[in-house]
Amino acid sequence: MQTVRLREFLGSFEPYKWEPSTEDLAKEVGKDVDDIIRFDTNTSPTLSVEWLKKLSTILESIRINDYPDTSYSRLRSSLAAYCDCDPGEVLVANGADEALLVACSAVIGEGFEAILSSPTYSYYQKLVEILGGRVVEVDRREDFSDDMDTITSSVGKDTRMIILCSPNNPTGNLVNRRRLEELLTMEIVVLIDEAYFEYCGDTSRDLIKSYDNLIIIRTMSKAFGLAGLRLGYALSSSTTITLLNKIRPPNSVGAIPQRLAEIALHDQKWMEKNVSHTMGEKERVSKAIAAIEGVESIPSHANFMLLRFSRITGAEAYSKLLNLGIVVRDISSVRRLEKYIRFSMGTSGQNNKFLDALIQVCSK
Repeated sequence: MQTVRLREFLGSFEPYKWEPSTEDLAKEVGKDVDDIIRFDTNTSPTLSVEWLKKLSTILESIRINDYPDTSYSRLRSSLAAYCDCDPGEVLVANGADEALLVACSAVIGEGFEAILSSPTYSYYQKLVEILGGRVVEVDRREDFSDDMDTITSSVGKDTRMIILCSPNNPTGNLVNRRRLEELLTMEIVVLIDEAYFEYCGDTSRDLIKSYDNLIIIRTMSKAFGLAGLRLGYALSSSTTITLLNKIRPPNSVGAIPQRLAEIALHDQKWMEKNVSHTMGEKERVSKAIAAIEGVESIPSHANFMLLRFSRITGAEAYSKLLNLGIVVRDISSVRRLEKYIRFSMGTSGQNNKFLDALIQVCSK
């Protein structure tokens, strides 16, 4: 058989660890699919049926036989109104991950470096490596906040990008505004992932008019409850967005997702109500966890939080919870997070089942 000549790095490259399917998880523990509750994806447990009903009334008018408008002009205008910026400062993408890929592709090349504040979203490292770059990891402080002093001192001649996440996944920390502006005075790109922005309201969006080297990534997967839609976007100065548009795929966001996203953006009250309920549940669940011996929750500005176990490892907690039909994110392989798991908020009923399972795990 003829050998396929692919890039040599693929031989030893460790890919991003995808979440297993609910069907596979159910099979692993001998349960029905309906008995599995997922708290591992950081997505919304609810969706707006009204948005789908509105979409159904216009489906026949959507010309899916044609390519969508390559400029995404209508959707960019809706996103710009939502973000209080100009349409020319918005880039639309097939999910935040594609927006990340476009932004990194414009900056990172063979031998260039990107600084990460670790632990953080593991896909950043994979992107940099895929593009031929090198990752420089800067450990977060004891409270998981960004070590801005070390980040600054780590900038070298090959550094092209600093990637930050606010609130950070998986720790829930926010980027310090003053220290961010200090980074932006340097001649390197600073990318901030604001996927969970709606849950805290903290954003650096207003800085894009002052700094061409700031790129913000957002998504409609979380607070808007549209993870299955695959709709993300980037915010930056019009100058930078023009350059990023040179390399983005021309038709990666379909006509139907665009129209549903527009419907959602014109009904922000549902999103705001969803966020309010989620954060209210997070406060309730945090108080309940405080009464459980052997585990503690870590403060977070997002719809998820870390749990630290004192008697068992994170991997053991993950396994025990899975056997009870509760799926959390096993992050125990990440340095400094060996005793932790991450979980996101579900509905009130789902959260109650999580708490009951947590009590069982901690009492054994």
